[in-house]
Amino acid sequence: MRRQKAFYPAKRSMNLYYKPDRTTKPATVSLYMLFALVCLLGLSRPLVYDLCAETAAAQQTLAAAEEELSEILLELGDYSQVQERYLRYSLTDEEKALVDRIEVLGLLDEAVGATADMESISISGDTVQLQFYDVPLTETSRIIRALEDSPLVAEITVNTALTRDETPPEVVAPVQVSILIHLQKEAAE
Repeated sequence: MRRQKAFYPAKRSMNLYYKPDRTTKPATVSLYMLFALVCLLGLSRPLVYDLCAETAAAQQTLAAAEEELSEILLELGDYSQVQERYLRYSLTDEEKALVDRIEVLGLLDEAVGATADMESISISGDTVQLQFYDVPLTETSRIIRALEDSPLVAEITVNTALTRDETPPEVVAPVQVSILIHLQKEAAE
C-alpha cells in the first residue's frame, strides 16, 4: 500500500482590501450616545413617570382621607353629648344584672292575667309586688304554683288574701291577693 501525501490548504493570493476602523469617529460616538439616550428614554417611563403618577395618585388619596378625617373630627366635637345619649339608652351594669322586665310581665300575664284581674304591679330591683282580685282561693294557689314553677322566680310570699265583701265562709268567694315575688336570673343553658 502506498501512502499518499497529505494535502494542506495554502493561500496563493494576497487580499489588498483594507477596512478602516471607524469606531473612533464622531459619527459613531454620536450614534452610541443616541442609542444610550433612547434606552434612557425607554426606561424613564417605568422608572420615573409611573412612579410620579403613583405618587400623585397617593397624594390625592391622602388629601381625600385627610378631608374625611377632618369632617369626622368636626362631627365628634359633640362627643360628650353623644356619649350621654348612648349611656341613657344602653344598659348599665346594674341593669344588666336585673331580670328582663318584659319577661317578668309576660310571666305575670300568662299566670295571672287569664284568670284574675290585676290591680297593681310594682317591680323594683329583683322584687315584684303584685295585687290581683276576683279569684277564689283555689285558683289563687294554682296561680302561685304556676309562678313558682318559673325559672325567673326565686321565692314567693303571699302577704294577704282577703275577701272583698262579707260572704259566709261556706260560700267560695273571690279574694283580693297581695304577693311579693323575689326574682332571679334564668340559669344559662
